[in-house]
Amino acid sequence: MNPGMWQYISILKIERVENGMQEDGSAEPYYKALQRGIENQGVSFVPGLHTRWVFHGSSAVESIVSNPISGFQPLMSGTRGNALWGPGTYFARDAKYVYDGGFCGPSMDGSRQILLCLLMNGFVCLGDPEHKGVLPFRQGRHRYNASVDSLSNPEIFVTQSPGAAYPAYVITFS
Repeated sequence: MNPGMWQYISILKIERVENGMQEDGSAEPYYKALQRGIENQGVSFVPGLHTRWVFHGSSAVESIVSNPISGFQPLMSGTRGNALWGPGTYFARDAKYVYDGGFCGPSMDGSRQILLCLLMNGFVCLGDPEHKGVLPFRQGRHRYNASVDSLSNPEIFVTQSPGAAYPAYVITFS
């Protein structure tokens, strides 16, 4: 995208996602387990640090928000490009990154959709394209929960757990 074009984006609608089965069966249990795991390490759980709002672009928005079984599937993610920061489902701090990266292609009417998600990132480690399998241990038996592109100023978050993100809003724009 031309750098100056971002200012001309128009939001057409914002829809709240209400998927009780996905929330109750996946996101909420993951959240509670993450909170317990962090507190078991002697650290206070801090929303905004161990959770955050992030954006996700996909051609499967409808499936992600409406199907309580599929939701985010990290094993199926990353098929559109290289897994630069390792395997998993990718999220961005900024919506512009998702748009510029082409992760939210246009629909038949020319509009695009992007998801605003609550990500339960927990403790993060630096991502690595050579990484295979589960994330490394952080402390004792506790592993890192997600990987990022930068430890000091993360813009990209990668999770390997389907319950680690809850799609809260669908933003339609042109």
